[in-house]
Amino acid sequence: MVKWREETAINAEIKTVWALFLDRNMKKIFPKLEDHVLVEGKDDEAGAKHAQSFLQGSQLMTYVVETLAFEDTPERKQRTTSFLMNGSISVVYSFTLEKLEGGKTRFIYAGSNKGVTASAKMMLLAGSKKVRQETIRGFMERVSKEAMKLQEKGEGSISVKGEPRNDRME
Repeated sequence: MVKWREETAINAEIKTVWALFLDRNMKKIFPKLEDHVLVEGKDDEAGAKHAQSFLQGSQLMTYVVETLAFEDTPERKQRTTSFLMNGSISVVYSFTLEKLEGGKTRFIYAGSNKGVTASAKMMLLAGSKKVRQETIRGFMERVSKEAMKLQEKGEGSISVKGEPRNDRME
């Protein structure tokens, strides 16, 4: 099993960063995401299931992604999801945001990949820790960059649940 947990501080308000993790805005932080369609439950709630299609090379791969936990309070926000990749790797990851002083947000990205089959276990063991670390850091940097772009636009243009939506990110 491969596990990770990384954190960083982002120079943006918590609700600005959180807007990126809402279902309607996923493509901003997952550029290879082609489609994100609700198939069960309600958007942005625990128990929701979405069909997500990603472009991997020239192939379109589709997974059913389940939201295991969803928390949205002014001080802390979290989304935990899981899916089975290619029938062989169980993937669980969570995004946690915590409000910091001075309009900053702590972003914690944690997760695990667990081989379901013997060959998947071997593949995970053989994988490069350096490449995995670069992928995680790259994702976190993309979230930080997109959040700072939104922050610069001003809070009135942020697409957040329950608030007016002036400038949609879709």
